[in-house]
Amino acid sequence: MIVLQILGIVILAFIFLNVILYFVEPSLIAVTFSLVLRVFKKNPPIVDLDEFFPDHQILKDNWKVIQEELMEVLKNENNIPKFHEVDKIQRFVSDKDKAAWRVFMFKAYDNWQAANCEKAPKTAALLKQIPSITTAMFSIIGPRKHIPPHNGFYKGVWRYHLGLVIPKEGECYIIDGGQRYDWKEGEDVLFDDTFQHAVWNKTNETRVVLFCDVFRNDLPKIFQPINRWVYGLRERSNRLKNVLKNAEVQVDLDPEEIDKPLAKQA
Repeated sequence: MIVLQILGIVILAFIFLNVILYFVEPSLIAVTFSLVLRVFKKNPPIVDLDEFFPDHQILKDNWKVIQEELMEVLKNENNIPKFHEVDKIQRFVSDKDKAAWRVFMFKAYDNWQAANCEKAPKTAALLKQIPSITTAMFSIIGPRKHIPPHNGFYKGVWRYHLGLVIPKEGECYIIDGGQRYDWKEGEDVLFDDTFQHAVWNKTNETRVVLFCDVFRNDLPKIFQPINRWVYGLRERSNRLKNVLKNAEVQVDLDPEEIDKPLAKQA
């Protein structure tokens, strides 16, 4: 009886906390919901792509198309904002050393960055075929860049990487939850970023991956609509508005390059 009373108090306190958060800062409900998911969902750090994100094949089959557009984007690399310039809360992981981590954002927290999509329309078109993608960007880390250990806070999404430009000599890898993955061009990986993870580029070359967050398809049915609703609360946050504003790359690309016909898809 006492156990049930304690459980009831905990549940009421949890509900009361989330009601307060809804009116103060709705996006923070994602933190409490993620804690609930940690109780119900256990998984290894790196998971099977075909099982948990079957639509990855659309991107993998067309990685050369994406890479070609990326190379045009990189001609203006210095105009692409650094991650902490887009999202100031990322300063610890983005700006701890002098090597740059730049992000060319297509979609942030389920909101498209229209100006950037126009600069890489073929990639944007491929991404728009996959509604489960909530965030998408070119993640560009410079030579000798180290991203220190950190944890993602939201359990309701997977993290996806597709290798686009990978250093030819030396080590360039991520360790997530103690598991190491070395990026390869045209190869992809799916992992849970709520495990502690860190990145090393121990080369003198730049590394670029297509970086996406994807709604999990393995949650209990009762959690699926709640997951999307909670994630959608971020749209009301001032942080998101600033991210979208800061993500726009101000330099236009050559329109002749943009208008080239779509390469034959694999």
